[in-house]
Amino acid sequence: PAAADAAAAAGEALATSLGPPGGGLVPLEDASQLTRTDLYGKYVEAVEAVAAAVRGKEEAEAELTAVVREVQAKAPRILEMRRQYEELVAAHDGLSTRLHAAMVEGEAAAAHAAALETKLAASDSEIGALRAENADLSRQLQLVLHEAQRRAAAETPRQRSGGTAYGLAALRAP
Repeated sequence: PAAADAAAAAGEALATSLGPPGGGLVPLEDASQLTRTDLYGKYVEAVEAVAAAVRGKEEAEAELTAVVREVQAKAPRILEMRRQYEELVAAHDGLSTRLHAAMVEGEAAAAHAAALETKLAASDSEIGALRAENADLSRQLQLVLHEAQRRAAAETPRQRSGGTAYGLAALRAP
């Protein structure tokens, strides 16, 4: 096939070179006016043109073959890169989902912490109130005991024994 293509191209080139400057075939009577040297010169030009066309075609085919080889050589790498990309996308999606879940959990934990802080503040204020009440009751008790001791010291021994078995008579109001 390549030889037939080359022969066809040579024939076309010869016809073109024998033709007028605008192209086309030379009428047979015009070709007969050329000398054999002129005809041979036209033939050589046509053969050189065919050879140049064949060289151009071969160079283009070689370049195309090189490009195809290069693409085929890079195809496994491209496929590997695509696989890695898909893995990275899947990993990103997984991490994104985990991040979202962690953020939701963090927001819930922050809300719980705020509720606990509010509860702690309420407990602190209740503890403060209970301590104040405890201190007040302690003072009251100390005053009552002090008053009972003062009255007990002022009573006679006979008045002291007339109360209960525990000596609580001193605690009675006058």
